[in-house]
Amino acid sequence: MIRRFLFLPILLAAGALAALLTALGPRPEAREVETAPPGVRAVRVSIGPRRVMVEAEGVVRPARRTTVAAEVAGRITWAAPNLREGARVEADAPLFRIESVAHEQAVAQARSARDAAALQVGTEEARARVAEAQWADEGVAPDPLALRAPHLAAARSAHSAAEATLRRAEADLARTEVRAPHPAIVGRRSAEVGEWAAPGLPLVELLDVNLAEMRVSLPDAALELIELPFAGAAGESGPRVRLTPVLGPGVGRETWTWEGRLVRVEGEMDPATRFLPAVVEVPAPYAPGPDGRPPLLAGMFLRAEIEGREFPDVAEVPQSAIRQDGSVLVVDDANRVEVREVEAFATSGEDGVLIRSGLRDGERVVTNPPAIVTDGMGVRVTMETAPGPGS
Repeated sequence: MIRRFLFLPILLAAGALAALLTALGPRPEAREVETAPPGVRAVRVSIGPRRVMVEAEGVVRPARRTTVAAEVAGRITWAAPNLREGARVEADAPLFRIESVAHEQAVAQARSARDAAALQVGTEEARARVAEAQWADEGVAPDPLALRAPHLAAARSAHSAAEATLRRAEADLARTEVRAPHPAIVGRRSAEVGEWAAPGLPLVELLDVNLAEMRVSLPDAALELIELPFAGAAGESGPRVRLTPVLGPGVGRETWTWEGRLVRVEGEMDPATRFLPAVVEVPAPYAPGPDGRPPLLAGMFLRAEIEGREFPDVAEVPQSAIRQDGSVLVVDDANRVEVREVEAFATSGEDGVLIRSGLRDGERVVTNPPAIVTDGMGVRVTMETAPGPGS
């Protein structure tokens, strides 16, 4: 019982002793904690001429997709042995032959009619000469009918008609052999030997191998950035275009490239998207390329980099320097940052952005801006690079 009453005074005495020792002990000194400024990378801006590049995407298609049809009727008796989808055919190469017996007969009949008409013309010319001599002896003006002028005119008209009939029969006979109108790749074959061909019946579809096209959609900003060929461009006069394939997963050959030209702009802008359709042409799409590059097949999806205008006084900064709100961070000589509003208007190369206004020559722009930043905040520039050349 006595021990229970002594516990409380002992506990109070221990607490008082601890408080006394704390009050009499040395006090900790207050120190200011210095925070190191964030490290950033920067690039020096160079104001000068730069050429813009406008990017677009599209699908390759042949410049010409020709459907070869029969022009005369008859049974198909022969087809070229290699006439299969994907095979190449040269210009004027025979593709099909149609039974020609009826057309040979028509040529023979037309030639006979032509010869008979020619004989009739000769006969009427002789009769006209005889009549003219007889009337000359009479000493009076003869009547045209007496000189057989109408007979001669009718004979000559019949001869001309017979000549035209013969030319048509010969043309129909020639059309019994169907030939390729231009060098091509066979796209689809629609007829086989033994089938009946009629005028207008499709026989085979041919894809042009000399020229490929790609339709791209350009933003309305392209009206300022590119010399658009509204009236069409011939030969090598359109803006240059660099094409690279957009390949599926696991295919790592995006280094394959083709060179083309922006040759024409289609008639109207899409009112829903405000995009302008244009056409890129690529010559010799099936020609062998370097590094095992495959042919430029119809249906392939490509990315296009279209060469635009050259602007005189612009700056180029990496894409990473542009913050989400479109501003950039400029570092002064005291290594303090300034949030600067700029006007970016185009891309340049693979990772460049062109700035029209807001920067001065020689200023340093942060290429990895911190997430939180204020005007006047100090930074530590860990790496500074010189401006790159214009694209």
